[in-house]
Amino acid sequence: MKKIKYLFSFIITGIVLISCGNDDDNRITVRDRGEVYTEDLVKLQNYLNTHFYNYEEFAAHPVGTDFAIAFDTIANANANKIPLSSQVASKVLTRDGIDYTYYTLIVRQGGGLEQPTFADSTLVSYEGRLLDNTVFDGSINSVWFDLPNVVDGFTAGISELNEAASITSNGDGTLSYFDSGVGAVFMPSGLAYFNRIQSAIPQYSPLIFTYQLRKVKITDHDNDGILSKFEDLDGDQDVRSPEDRDNTDKDRINGGFNYIDADDDGDGVPTIFENADPNGDGDPSDAEDLDGNGIPGYLDPNEVNIDLDNDGIQNRFEQPDPNGNGNPGDARDTDNDGIPDYLDSDDDGDGIPTSQEHADPDNNGNPSDARDTDGDGIPDYLDPDS
Repeated sequence: MKKIKYLFSFIITGIVLISCGNDDDNRITVRDRGEVYTEDLVKLQNYLNTHFYNYEEFAAHPVGTDFAIAFDTIANANANKIPLSSQVASKVLTRDGIDYTYYTLIVRQGGGLEQPTFADSTLVSYEGRLLDNTVFDGSINSVWFDLPNVVDGFTAGISELNEAASITSNGDGTLSYFDSGVGAVFMPSGLAYFNRIQSAIPQYSPLIFTYQLRKVKITDHDNDGILSKFEDLDGDQDVRSPEDRDNTDKDRINGGFNYIDADDDGDGVPTIFENADPNGDGDPSDAEDLDGNGIPGYLDPNEVNIDLDNDGIQNRFEQPDPNGNGNPGDARDTDNDGIPDYLDSDDDGDGIPTSQEHADPDNNGNPSDARDTDGDGIPDYLDPDS
């Protein structure tokens, strides 16, 4: 399972030397990506032309039964089998300046509703192998993978399928799956580990993964109200793009990328309080842009005067997140009416709107100068007796 995890590397693409003394012959260079890709493509096409999968066994089993893909060589008794090259679809994914072609095999689409994107999580049974059919990793038992953290080819392939139509508990701790998505992906090394050394996986190895997709979880990794798939700012189907392309404030908090950053623009106001998704569907295409500069407020560090309830007090002064964890579940609710103050136009529930209780006489959005008529230390807009 760990083999397909995305690994961070300090290796810089281009000229990277690992010195083993002064002898130039002992230096290891990273090969040219285009050259390697050309070689990989020939190897993949050769495999697809000379191998088949157990399509006849699938045809003999009713749709919905749990069945795994197996490969074999077209030769001898199998000489008349249909080659994979006639059954796969080719797709293109751009990474590191290369338009990589990869191939997907969809044996069963899957009967469930959800289809994962590159930013979601999937429950899968899987197997990974080299082009010589050496299996380097796999799990019959279903395991969860967070797709932003696996190799690009695996993510691209499994995103073609739907989850199982149903999951049933067997009462003994095991589960049965009906009509899972079943498929495979054949990828060049540039969509896998390229020059990174993995146990049992040589450098520059094209890879094959087969999988049965059991369950999909549509994710909002940082719980900021924006689904992670919409935090791919450069649109390359990768929420972890290099050169801060998916990191608005260019920070390194939690890794920096917007999909795991609770304050995307670094203005001190968590994204969840910046009205990034007024209609609540997880898509920020309707995000509020108060200053009308074309940059939504949640991505604009210069736009912090957010007042969602229009009571004249900026959200940040209404204790929307007292414990500072980016989750408004503990937001202050003065009148205990179930509506937090930052969304309540009458914070103290006295029937007088906060905007009419002189909460901010100098109109700067900060209620530090709020009127306290009875001098009890509680400003009028929070005092139901005032």
